[in-house]
Amino acid sequence: MDSPLFCDHCRSLYPAEGLNHFELFGFAPAYDLDPAALRQKYLQVSRGVHPDYHGTGDSSLSLHLSAQLNEAHRVLLDPVLRAEYLLELVGGKSAKEDKNVPPEVLGTALLLREEIQEAKAAGDAAALESCGTRARTVYDRTLATIADLARRLPGDEGARAQLRTALNSIKYYQKLLAES
Repeated sequence: MDSPLFCDHCRSLYPAEGLNHFELFGFAPAYDLDPAALRQKYLQVSRGVHPDYHGTGDSSLSLHLSAQLNEAHRVLLDPVLRAEYLLELVGGKSAKEDKNVPPEVLGTALLLREEIQEAKAAGDAAALESCGTRARTVYDRTLATIADLARRLPGDEGARAQLRTALNSIKYYQKLLAES
């Protein structure tokens, strides 16, 4: 059996109860993930649980598994969501439990947001592009920090707390990128 969700020979489906997103695809939980391998495995497993493959059998289970696979693929494909998920798997605090963001992140985000609004109001494409470049720079730097911390999981509580703070911070930069 190539997947914990179905049998290649008899086409039986198995519920995904207790399996995390990584296990659905047969991967060990880790931050570093080959997107091409994920896509290949996603397509393979999706075909195996697809309602058309199972005909009129247990279509409700098939639909449920397909939805779980889609969500797992979405989360694992995105490096920020993957880090969030890994943090959750090792018992780290959620964004609701810990909203900590360093003051310098708030200051940078506020300043950039004001500059973006001014550039838009003035119709200054060059200034808007400059703001976007600066937002991309701090986003990329924060994403590199997230990647480094996520690779160290499960880590100690201090590393998990630093990762939570970095994940909280990157949301500000994601919003700025969307605005610029």
